[in-house]
Amino acid sequence: MEKEEILKRYRKTGEDEGKTDVNTQSDLQGFYGLSFLSLLIMGYQIYRELPFGDIPALLFVFLSVGAFFRYKASKENHYLWMSIVTGLLCISLLVWYIIQTW
Repeated sequence: MEKEEILKRYRKTGEDEGKTDVNTQSDLQGFYGLSFLSLLIMGYQIYRELPFGDIPALLFVFLSVGAFFRYKASKENHYLWMSIVTGLLCISLLVWYIIQTW
């Protein structure tokens, strides 16, 4: 793609593809960091025999909300199903955690 074509497309859409790509990659790396720390905390909770279910519920709500907004944007049914399944897992884990700590 030539420079003029890129500039023309940018002016037309008003979207900076480079910035969008950086944001996407940053979010992905942030999720990897969140997942790694979550695994460490869950491992510690299991090792110390502490109630566990709060951290996985947070991870599943992240996946559920993300899948739901992907469904809204694309209308692809597998995103809706993923949203429902991960949402149910989130609620189940949260209820289990509350029962453990009651």
